[in-house]
Amino acid sequence: MIEIKPLNYFIAAYEEGSITAAASRCFIAQPSVTHAIKTLEINLGVKLFERSKRGIKPTADGHKLYKLASDLLLQNQQLQAAFIPNNTHDLHLYVQPDINIERYVSILESIKNTPMDIDLAIVDAIEQAQIAIIDEQLLPSQFKFKRLNQESYRLIVRGDHPLAKNKTVGLGELEGLAFIERPYCTNRKAFERLINDENISITYQGKAIHDLQLQGLVKLGFGVAVIPESYIQKECNLKYIPITLSNAITRSIVFAYRKLPNTIMKAIEDITATKS
Repeated sequence: MIEIKPLNYFIAAYEEGSITAAASRCFIAQPSVTHAIKTLEINLGVKLFERSKRGIKPTADGHKLYKLASDLLLQNQQLQAAFIPNNTHDLHLYVQPDINIERYVSILESIKNTPMDIDLAIVDAIEQAQIAIIDEQLLPSQFKFKRLNQESYRLIVRGDHPLAKNKTVGLGELEGLAFIERPYCTNRKAFERLINDENISITYQGKAIHDLQLQGLVKLGFGVAVIPESYIQKECNLKYIPITLSNAITRSIVFAYRKLPNTIMKAIEDITATKS
């Protein structure tokens, strides 16, 4: 007899394309996923995945099992719901650390205020999540998404900085400036390429670990920085100056969601439709 738990681990590995990501999603150790898949392969007498350095790829039997296992698990959920009513739906949310979540509170409030009883929990990795607010560039392929915002970047300086009175700033005006590095920025390499292509010389005074610290370091006079425009603070001794570029560098923030029970999917689709 095939047990339910190994099928759950198999489905996670199939959808993630990675044993490591599947383990993270299921909140278990990697060997447990490997063991579950190997047990299924032995019991069924088939090979479910081709393994390589780039991850795992389902075989024909893997695709076949995924369809059957998905149907079986859905039927199992329906069976339990018929005899063991439980109106609570667990929903795992991932928020990219450098996204200003305050800009998207209304979406999360809409989810929590649906007629269903949703238990919304924060997780540390996108692999563990069913929904996410994330930069589109970092989104795994198994997620669907709705774009929430397209935001550009600003140069952030102290109010007494020589550039503080500028309405805009060009790349050439960055020459010789001391910067606080934002190493977690999705577009960091794109900015570095522009700086290098223009032979502009800048120095780094240090690295920030999050954007609140970044702005604090600029306030203290350690240097200037580049930051997404969603972090602009109106009442502070900082100036946020638009950067003039021939090809603007932006990031696309999306609300992402993966395969969910039909009742939750309907609620998610209704919420995203109202945000269009």
